[in-house]
Amino acid sequence: MSTLLFLRDVVRSPIQMGAVVPSSRHLARAMVDEARIGPDDVVVELGAGSGAFTKEIVERHPSNPLLVFELSATLAESLVANFPSAKVAAAPVEELPAIARRFGISRIDRVVSGLPWALWSEERQAAILDALIPYLSPDARLVTFHYVHSRALGRVATMRRLLLERFSHVTNSDAVWANVPPAYVHIAEGPKGPRAGSAIES
Repeated sequence: MSTLLFLRDVVRSPIQMGAVVPSSRHLARAMVDEARIGPDDVVVELGAGSGAFTKEIVERHPSNPLLVFELSATLAESLVANFPSAKVAAAPVEELPAIARRFGISRIDRVVSGLPWALWSEERQAAILDALIPYLSPDARLVTFHYVHSRALGRVATMRRLLLERFSHVTNSDAVWANVPPAYVHIAEGPKGPRAGSAIES
């Protein structure tokens, strides 16, 4: 059912969704592998969609606190029903301060992102990252992905530059060829700058 809801939302809001099919289990495994979630880590998922990454996180790390952002109200309702242990927010990531207060979250250790960065402006990309940075612990790790064919898009290069401005180390995995379309994982760790971790300290 969630896949049908995902496809319906793709037709309604293609730029918001950013994909025409849900991410595969292969990509979900690669994303969660690269996130390196520890037993006490607070995890935030961005743009959960039909829940491919959510499922992988919950199955492998059932005891970790998990906050999930999904802007589509329909998909958010499906996530609530399918993953009752997760806290689900049907809101844009830029509203993180209010959402964090609502759910009692003061720090974030791991971010797993399914957001369609390559379709968005530099301003939108920066705004989302800047909403996250104050909540990230010193050893926080953010993973996101891009499709292999999107390397030619200028906004992918923009995203990498924005990550490099905000994190000490930015790398990427080998391509996950089994995904449709093939994708690779971007890994950013070590948030930096005067605002990094400021929400934790306050």
